Amino acid sequence: TVEEAISTPEPQIHSYADDGNLHKLLSMEFGDVEAGFAEADRIFEDTFFYDGNTHLPMEQHATVALPEDDGRVTVWSSTQTPHYLHRALTKVLGLPASRIRVVATPNGGGFGGKSDPFGHEIVCAAMALKLGRPAKISLTREEVFYCHRGRHPVLMRMKTGVRQDGTLTAQTLQTTLDGGAYGSYGVASTYYTGALQTVTYRLPHYKFESIRAFTNKPACGPKRGHGTPQPRFGFEVQLDKIAVELGQNPADLRLRMVEQPNTVTANWLKLGTIALSRCIEAVVAGSGFRERWGKLPPGRGLGLACGSYLCGAGLPIYWNHMPQSGVTLHVDRGGGVAVFCGETEIGQGSDSVLAAVVAEVLGLELGDLRLQVADTAFTPVDLGSYSSRVTLMMGHAARDAAEKVRATVAQAVARQLGLPESQLVFSGRRVFDAGDPAKGLSWEEAVIVTEARAGTLAAAGSYTPPRSPGKYRGAGVGPSPTYSYSAAVVEVEVDA
Repeated sequence: TVEEAISTPEPQIHSYADDGNLHKLLSMEFGDVEAGFAEADRIFEDTFFYDGNTHLPMEQHATVALPEDDGRVTVWSSTQTPHYLHRALTKVLGLPASRIRVVATPNGGGFGGKSDPFGHEIVCAAMALKLGRPAKISLTREEVFYCHRGRHPVLMRMKTGVRQDGTLTAQTLQTTLDGGAYGSYGVASTYYTGALQTVTYRLPHYKFESIRAFTNKPACGPKRGHGTPQPRFGFEVQLDKIAVELGQNPADLRLRMVEQPNTVTANWLKLGTIALSRCIEAVVAGSGFRERWGKLPPGRGLGLACGSYLCGAGLPIYWNHMPQSGVTLHVDRGGGVAVFCGETEIGQGSDSVLAAVVAEVLGLELGDLRLQVADTAFTPVDLGSYSSRVTLMMGHAARDAAEKVRATVAQAVARQLGLPESQLVFSGRRVFDAGDPAKGLSWEEAVIVTEARAGTLAAAGSYTPPRSPGKYRGAGVGPSPTYSYSAAVVEVEVDA
């Protein structure tokens, strides 16, 4: 148990623990929390527990490895992160990265559970090299549950100060995570139990303390916003309690405290647009929340809760200044466009998004494109399908590459037609004059004209997130190019 881990520093399970069998210890304060509590009219203290749970993707984890000449190996795996698996294989097998190829197969869901490089992937590759023949490892459903990497059980102690009108003045949050037997992405999960508390409602003073303990259970890790849903649950429940105590409607309480767009939070997260108020108003209107809340018969009730999450982590898992996503395009003389990107399809539709972005910029149909994705031997790096990052980061990289191709084609076609480039329209598989649509070239003709003038037609695009203003240790967890927001109303019936 966590309690036993805290009281039993020896024997130490893992040498990378911060202290004894406590994997991670955190304490951070932003602003003056005690001054914030002194400004409060009421202080609310609650203890919440969020139990652990695990993923259930359609298919289990599986890996096939094929040895090739010159000590090379190709690994096909049910993974969300082919680039990170490629790095892990390079490190463990002791081979140059150029001799290892990882192909992420399309997944019927991953939900974070296929983000880690797993032991069976590395063993399978090593076995293929050792035996000189193909190897395959497929985990049973029970073995997948033992691998776990699911949601951490988290004990939370939350103390929040509010004024009589519901304005937040300060909060302290203590979280205790049961990490299971291994690290996984546990350091990030630990930070995430506190990092995003500030991005929904104005919270001027905030203190966050946390521990993650090693216990002899399957390892917890990155499941759908890992670390974030647990304190969000606690905060939203506490806000409902505050609303009742202050005699306010829970929806109106939240609307008065929503954080403003284009601000920097107490813990130095830069916010852009915030549509949380619109979310709240939409579900409140649709459910008749204001008219019905507190007026339903015994055993029935309405609950309101809000959430927020990243649209892509601001920093990669290993520190570097390189792009987080890249896309290259090659246009053949027949007008076909080959699109190369390391993004991984896990059922969220990222292949379709990649094709749609390129097709829209170039005025093509989806059938004109051929995708090569999630293959480390042929595609530029995309860090993987996690943190709701792919559409935003890959989408920017795809648009960047497509706009470069478009600019080259526009220059050639403009000279051919005697028109300014700004007057050209790319649509319906044609490049034509905006003022006289009949004057133009088919896409195939435009490509031929361009290649004759500029040579082989190809381009590369990439995306790097903006830098976070936070400079403290741990500031790398929480920054995002932008944040997404949600609200939900649930009607519940309870049989006492």
